[in-house]
Amino acid sequence: MHVLRYLLYLGCLLCSLAGFASPHLDDAYAHDDSDPFTDRSTWMKSIRDDVRLSEMALPGTHDSATFDLSLFPVVNEVVSTQALSFDEQLKYGIRVLDLRVRRTGDALALHHGPIFLERMLGDALQAIQRFLQANPSETVLFRVREEHTADTNVGLDLAQVFERYMQQYSAVYLQAPRSNVTLGEARGKFVVLSNIGNLNPYGLSYSNFDIQDDWKLETNWDLHEKYLKIRRQLHRAAAGSPDTFYVNYLSGSVGAFPYFVASGHVSAGTGAPRLSTGLLALDDVDWYPYFPRTTCLGKLCTISFEGTNTLARDDIEDLNGPDPTRRSVGIIMADFPGESLIANIIANNHHPTHDLGR
Repeated sequence: MHVLRYLLYLGCLLCSLAGFASPHLDDAYAHDDSDPFTDRSTWMKSIRDDVRLSEMALPGTHDSATFDLSLFPVVNEVVSTQALSFDEQLKYGIRVLDLRVRRTGDALALHHGPIFLERMLGDALQAIQRFLQANPSETVLFRVREEHTADTNVGLDLAQVFERYMQQYSAVYLQAPRSNVTLGEARGKFVVLSNIGNLNPYGLSYSNFDIQDDWKLETNWDLHEKYLKIRRQLHRAAAGSPDTFYVNYLSGSVGAFPYFVASGHVSAGTGAPRLSTGLLALDDVDWYPYFPRTTCLGKLCTISFEGTNTLARDDIEDLNGPDPTRRSVGIIMADFPGESLIANIIANNHHPTHDLGR
């Protein structure tokens, strides 16, 4: 009976409700140049040396090199997942980067699938080196994977090309770290994460991590299920082993734009309105329970989409509250992470149960 009532209301009221859509400005999501951030260049300074990296909550970026692209607008919306440069990401608190490479000559180009991102691996490593030399209390982890077929002019295998980079940046490279490496050992160095067999000797084996990366959404309406997987992984990590690296990707694409997954917005702008699901809720209907009810007329409300950045930020904030977790939420990889998302991930390291900040 409820379903029939919703359908009857839908045709006559959906357009009018949509007309009241208001800007949705939530600082868990940041897409615009004017978005404010706090300088968190030294946030690791307050954490004890003996804390293992596997115990820490670390903010990260998915497809970290996809900022400031000069592609066709539609292609750019599909490819772009970041608004901040490497230097800005590190300055504002990001400590895990996701770098996808393609062999070209004796160098590694940064790619998103077949699309060249107009920068090389050396650009990322130079930014990491600048940052670590200026901020020796910090460490940076980066995942490296081969994203696209090598050029025909390549005569070296991936490990040989990668070795050249590691020799060039040996001053800030933590060689062959143990799985239980501590922050004290990693300060002032970067740590490589790899799931490519011949690169594993250079760092930690990413294939041994506990990872949620269900990135394929067939349509926008898969967003709620994606969030449920994120939520489960947050709680799995919080109750998990201190010896295990937990990774949780907030990102998604294919049947939905990356900005939409992160924000739930009708367009990419930081303050754009939320997109409506096209469904109306009356009283206690349980459709999409974690999505907000907006633009209400009496008890009849539009069910709008909510982005994974906001939903995950709220969950992490709850885990940081009076009922503390046994350990951290692990590595959180996000598209367009905003100020409050980064802040709450970092704050998760200062839980009273393990008291990392003292």
